[in-house]
Amino acid sequence: MRFAEFFAGVGLVREGLESSGWQCVWANDISADKMSTYVENYGGDHFYLEDIWKVAAEADDILPKNVFLYTASFPCTDLSVAGSRAGLAGAESGTLNAVLNILKEKKLANDLPKIVMLENVSGFLTSHGGRDVIETVKTLSELGFVVDIIELDAALFTPQSRPRVFLIAVIKDIASKFMLLKKSEDLFDTWWQRYDEQPKLRSTKLKKLIASNEQLNWGLFDIPLPKQRTSTLEDIIEYDIPNDSSLWWSDDRKNHLLAQMNPAHLAKLQAMMDSELFSYGTVFRRMRAGVSMAELRTDGIAGCLRTPRGGSSKQILVRAGNGELGVRLLTPREYARLQGVRDSFILPNNINKGYFAMGDAVCVPAIEHLSKHALIPIFKCSQLT
Repeated sequence: MRFAEFFAGVGLVREGLESSGWQCVWANDISADKMSTYVENYGGDHFYLEDIWKVAAEADDILPKNVFLYTASFPCTDLSVAGSRAGLAGAESGTLNAVLNILKEKKLANDLPKIVMLENVSGFLTSHGGRDVIETVKTLSELGFVVDIIELDAALFTPQSRPRVFLIAVIKDIASKFMLLKKSEDLFDTWWQRYDEQPKLRSTKLKKLIASNEQLNWGLFDIPLPKQRTSTLEDIIEYDIPNDSSLWWSDDRKNHLLAQMNPAHLAKLQAMMDSELFSYGTVFRRMRAGVSMAELRTDGIAGCLRTPRGGSSKQILVRAGNGELGVRLLTPREYARLQGVRDSFILPNNINKGYFAMGDAVCVPAIEHLSKHALIPIFKCSQLT
């Protein structure tokens, strides 16, 4: 089961796929820092450090042949609510078009992968009123793929709120043996009904997008919800950080954070401090009406991790109880645990690079889940043809 990964980052898609038997034969990213972490963990004999557009221009010479699966966790910058919302017209998220160009070249060379899996933020579904994702599906349909779109939140697997969209495209002759294909004569509601009971995997927003573009090559995987998550924020914390560590904030810095909280969040924090037992929460700074506000979360789940392009993008941990309050940033290792990454995974020595490594990566158990219930069954179907 050979796969190639575009926008490989530090290798968390690979981390999720290799655990179920996939073999990575080629990987690409433009970031030398991310490549360094990738190579530390997996070796670098198959890693190609280059701009994806240059890869697309020389795809026949660069890419290996007879690869079953392509994955692409392309940049979310122009699709994210926190970004410019330029969509696939943007310089960063628009790099998906380079991958689509590679697929067009591969079709001409009769060397298309049998599966393509794209991953991005939920904004992929709403960018330019949904036109960006529909144009992507249209291109894949023209290339002979059948497409399903799955919405998976990391919170189903780890204590991190991280909704993501996974677009899985399968060559039609294989898809017809495993997926429920939408045929032109099928009533939409009849075709969709079997899977309409999984709103956590396919939202009403997605349903409307598909319903208004029935002519494209749509198919559905029968993917179950994962088992109920039992882990909480407290399960990912590094408890061996001593109280006198410089990682813990000074009183002045803590007071500045408290000054950014509204009364409701301050009341929640005070209740934590008044308890005889220590408890934990996370704080994320957000702009509200042009003012930076510190918002406390105490439901045992961290907010969505981001890359540290500014101080406000780093997630803050609070520990409160017995009248005490401790505040520090989550560590890169805690970030990694929130992404479902094993503790033996080698992180960068530089803390900020560690945040970058994990902040825009994928949740490993989500990849494992999709591999088990979609990618591997498709591969097995292909062996029967």
